[in-house]
Amino acid sequence: MRVGVVGATGLIGGELLKALDRAPWRPAEVVPLASSRSSVSTVRYGDADIAVDNLGEEVLGDLDIAFFATQPEVAKTVGRAAAAEGVAIVDCSGGLAGDGPLVVPWLNPAALRDDPRILVLPSPAALAVASVLAPLRRAGLTAQAEATVLLPASTEGRAGLEELSRQVVALMGGGTPPRKVFPRGLAFDLVPQVGTASAEGWTPRERSVSAQVAELCGGPPPDITLVQVPVFSGVCAEVRLRGRFDPAEMAKMLEAGGLRVHSENTDRNVPRSRNVEGRPFADVGRIRVGADATWMWVALDNLSATAAAAVGCGGLLARALT
Repeated sequence: MRVGVVGATGLIGGELLKALDRAPWRPAEVVPLASSRSSVSTVRYGDADIAVDNLGEEVLGDLDIAFFATQPEVAKTVGRAAAAEGVAIVDCSGGLAGDGPLVVPWLNPAALRDDPRILVLPSPAALAVASVLAPLRRAGLTAQAEATVLLPASTEGRAGLEELSRQVVALMGGGTPPRKVFPRGLAFDLVPQVGTASAEGWTPRERSVSAQVAELCGGPPPDITLVQVPVFSGVCAEVRLRGRFDPAEMAKMLEAGGLRVHSENTDRNVPRSRNVEGRPFADVGRIRVGADATWMWVALDNLSATAAAAVGCGGLLARALT
């Protein structure tokens, strides 16, 4: 099995290499690929440092599976060309949305029944919300949902992390912060509207997350509000279900879906971005009942979760190919 990782020098690419090294179907040969603009010449896979190949010079048709952890535009062009040559594709960028089913192996495995050759992963925001709604809906709790999702800088890739760091340093030193990734700034602030809103007040990105959650979980699409926050990694969300439900029963449903539920409502026990690092699945806490709704708090390591979902998809493709 010859597996390529396009965007191997980026945040998700690095997590993919670590997840592939731990995978039950661990590929013996991995080909790291990046654009000629990348300044990183080698990446680590297992005990070896592997040279990074120039994406523009590699013959992708020689690969069995290719992971795309790069800009959506690259997946649209290079990914489609590779798929046309028979390469199985796992798209982490969203650039191939519509070319194959949206899949997270532990949430909607039925999407694989038609043996597709292109699998597309949801955005980190959709993955966080779907992680709690999917097991609840499988258990019969189909109430209308809404969520406010807090996006870290890492959802904008390595450029987002680096710009947030530089903004903090500049503002602390009285300098002018860079504002390319986050034009209105992010350090010591937050961005309550991610993108340009329509006349109805929703942004295209919010609508996209809502549609992805509905595709993963079934049922009515939830209303989603996205907020960019000045943390480096870890997606958090406040999810609200219409109706009053028993927290203990909800906790059982969520735990049956593989989530870790923090039942003690203490400030030390609420899942946060920092204490879910390295975990591929979501943590849930603060399940509480209001006058006409039930609320819960969700935290997810967006990098580890995306890599785990991608490698899980790759394993399904590898099994189909062998």
